[in-house]
Amino acid sequence: MSFYDEVNEYLSAIKNGDNTMLDSLYELVGNHIAGLALYYLVDKSYCDDVIVETFLKVCLYINSYEEGKSGYKWLRRIAQNVAYNYNEMTAKHSGISELASAVTLADSDFTTHSDEKLDLFQAIDLLEPESRELIYMHFFLRKSLKEIGDELHLSKSKVKRHLDKILLQLKKYIETGNC
Repeated sequence: MSFYDEVNEYLSAIKNGDNTMLDSLYELVGNHIAGLALYYLVDKSYCDDVIVETFLKVCLYINSYEEGKSGYKWLRRIAQNVAYNYNEMTAKHSGISELASAVTLADSDFTTHSDEKLDLFQAIDLLEPESRELIYMHFFLRKSLKEIGDELHLSKSKVKRHLDKILLQLKKYIETGNC
């Protein structure tokens, strides 16, 4: 089976509810996403953040993935858009403009209705205060995993694990309507 067929197979399985395939997808394409992030980012220190946010968007928008089309191209487009968003964020040093761009979760490749955005914000409201703080620090303040770890006295890997767990909770809420 080719690399591209594996990507399509994993994305289809995730779309059909098999969340265990997310780890397999990460193992398969994680280095590719990192390479894209390093290529497109102006500030290379955001590479890990782009990877995490790319996989967040995969989870959030998996239903927009069209089976039978190039899954790798879909992933690549997400990573590019996330990297571009980080480049815009680093170019602007105004907290308000960063917050406004961070709240806009939909990229040009995805159609998102206002109801879906409300669902995401409702899901965030249902999280524990510590989890909401991590989401706020990472996605709204655009702090890197290292910056968050330094502030909370946690290792970068522990922050990443916490974020991954939170993102799965959010995905579950959005898919089922309850946490």
